[in-house]
Parts: sequence; C-alpha cells; structure tokens
Amino acid sequence: MGWNVDRVCLWMQANNKPYQWCYPAEGDAFPEPESVSAVVSFGGAVSANDGNSLDWVRQEHVFIEQVLKHNLPFLGICLGGQILARILGSNVAAHPQEANEVGFHRIFPTEHSGSFLTKPLTVMQWHSEGFEVPDGCVRIARGDLFPNQGFRYGDNVFGLQFHPEVNPAALAIWQQRNRQKKPNQLSDDVRVQHMREAIAHDAAITEWVDQFLGQWSP
Repeated sequence: MGWNVDRVCLWMQANNKPYQWCYPAEGDAFPEPESVSAVVSFGGAVSANDGNSLDWVRQEHVFIEQVLKHNLPFLGICLGGQILARILGSNVAAHPQEANEVGFHRIFPTEHSGSFLTKPLTVMQWHSEGFEVPDGCVRIARGDLFPNQGFRYGDNVFGLQFHPEVNPAALAIWQQRNRQKKPNQLSDDVRVQHMREAIAHDAAITEWVDQFLGQWSP
C-alpha cells in the first residue's frame, strides 16, 4: 500500500481516528480483534487462493474470520475483499477470457447500493481475479469487465474489488514498485496516463471515500 498516504489513512488522520498499521506480507503480526474497533484489509500482489502456499495469506483468512465473529466493522479492498468472499463461501477466480483490469474504470450502482454508491464513479483497479458475491450478501457495485465490484454482508462488512484508497500519492508508490518488480508490465506512457487519470478523478473519489468512511467508521 501507500504507507499512510492513501485516502483511508489520510481520512483517519483528519478525523482523529487512531490506527495501527499491519503489513503481514513482511511478517507483521495481526492484532487481537479485541484490541481494535474496525478493520480495513487492503490489496496485495498475491491471490486469495494462496492460503495453502503462503502462511501469511492463511493467517489473514483466520484473522478476518475472527473479525467477523467479533462483529467488527470490516472493509476488504481487492485482495481483502476477495479473502472475505472466500471466507463467506464464494469463489475467487480469473476472468473467463483471462482479462484483467489495470487503470481507471467506471463502477456503477446496483438496485441494492443505497447510499453506498448513488452514481457512477471512476476508480483505480489493479487485478486479474474477481470474486463471486457470496450467498447472504448483496451486490452494491458493478462493473463492465468484472461485474462484481462490491458487496455488503450485514450492515458493517464490505468487500470491494476496486481501490478507492489509491490517490496520486499512493499511485506514485505503486508505480515505483511496479517499475522495480515488473519493469515490462506497463509502459511509461501507460503509467503517465494512469497518473493523469488519478489526478483528474481525485476530488470525486475523495468525496466518495469521505462519505463512505463517515458512515462506516465507528
């Protein structure tokens, strides 16, 4: 992630919400659910199906299960949303035509969106897998290429496929890492276009994040 420069962390700082940063892919221990009032699980470069090969992914499954048992507000973004979907009994898989979404794409409200999403929003995407909406949940955002972009479980648990947290500052960090780890995945022209779109849509996404977190956060 963007190491405290993303929209979620900035919102917490601006609203005097203390938070604990945990990066399990580098060995950070998960907090005890009793010690927190809400949990946000961000994305990652691995698959939600990697629990058998990566200890930290398996441990994150266990941690999120405990979060749900404690009835804590939970927000899963991309990988976090996919792990949530698996825990709730749904599938996470590649697109049938092996398509992926990298860059800015529009998402749309559904009949169950309510105040979650009232109009189309152009947001950052970076994934090659998607989730099915689990039984007992409602789809609250849809897309064209990956139709399931968000679901709600109960009143305070949300799984998202898109990345509302990624502002220009966070995207700059992502792009730097991508150049180092996968230098040929994206061209410099594509990276420039992504940053241009991040700046163009920054205000609208920030307004949406402020509204959503204001309702979701305890």
